Amino acid sequence: MIRLALGIRNPKTRTHFHELLARTAPRMQSQLSVNMCEIVDLGDEQGNLVDSLKSYFKEERGRMAVLISDWLVRADSDREANMLARICQAEFEKDAFGTIAIIALPRRVEDIDRTIDSNCTESALEGVLRLVISRLNYLAAPANLSQVDQSLVTVRALRNTNETEFRDYFRLRHHVYTIMGYLEREVEDSRSKLEVNEADVHAVHMAAFYRNGAQERIVGTARVVMNSEADKTLQKTFEAIVCGDSVAQQRLDTPYWLGLPIFQTHRPMNSIMSEIFMQNQMCGELSRVIVAEEFRGGGISRRLVADALRRSISRGAQRLFLECLQVHERLYEKHGFERIPGVVGPVVDVGRTMIAMEMRAESITKIRASLSHVA
Repeated sequence: MIRLALGIRNPKTRTHFHELLARTAPRMQSQLSVNMCEIVDLGDEQGNLVDSLKSYFKEERGRMAVLISDWLVRADSDREANMLARICQAEFEKDAFGTIAIIALPRRVEDIDRTIDSNCTESALEGVLRLVISRLNYLAAPANLSQVDQSLVTVRALRNTNETEFRDYFRLRHHVYTIMGYLEREVEDSRSKLEVNEADVHAVHMAAFYRNGAQERIVGTARVVMNSEADKTLQKTFEAIVCGDSVAQQRLDTPYWLGLPIFQTHRPMNSIMSEIFMQNQMCGELSRVIVAEEFRGGGISRRLVADALRRSISRGAQRLFLECLQVHERLYEKHGFERIPGVVGPVVDVGRTMIAMEMRAESITKIRASLSHVA
């Protein structure tokens, strides 16, 4: 069941969205995998909004809700989420809950799924709703997809000179990050549909390949960005891929001055960064762990992460970090990571508040020992 909850102050805007949803919701219910799509007006006051949503989620597990509201951004700046949005984020972090903020000039706002203007068209609202619901479905714990033969999935490093592989790799990242609402508007609408940035020329890149007969396609991605010099071969390959797309080219040309994207995000990590720089430690950041929707639930992400960690450690990584949504903390704990206390904030590039984690030293030692044994 999915609830489309309206919390709109302006009477004219509230009426407009009611009319649009009355036509949109039945059509979406027939096309999406939801048992029921209901529209609920939470009134023109904020007071009972959170309590109403809490009661809704407590009634039955597996429910979804999307809040469509003009209350979710700061009154003095429609570029930032307000206290109500932060409360909802904290309260419903583990629920299938999405947000659509109504603002004058739609743009990406940190920790808001999507934004839309008060005079939007029916098709615009439906498009935004579909993206938010797709995000909720993607984040939901997947069932084991038994129809996918896992023996046909191979995980390996990408070949540094293979433009075709990397183009497909970056396109899958773009596709899923569009669903997740992580991309700036210009990147989301870019000509090439590539999610690529300067960190990629410093990274170990892993992909999951699914072979069906003679055809093979990428169905999963992962990378570990290293605080090392750029790989000139990768740089040349990526330059060829982004040629003709000024947006992708600009992202590829903009460096992360502190070495790893995570260091750009979290100032409380200054003491860790100082230690790394003073001791000249090789370190890496695991990111872009992505699996195509229809292949989730088969353990592909686990294989991607394990192989990416082994490969980066074999290249000399002494410390490994990552940023993730809090809901995924337990997943990465299984790979030897632990949360860095007090380090949380909006992640550079993706505009979502995430926690920071570091791999335990004993976990790295264990992987290094296994690599030595194999050798």
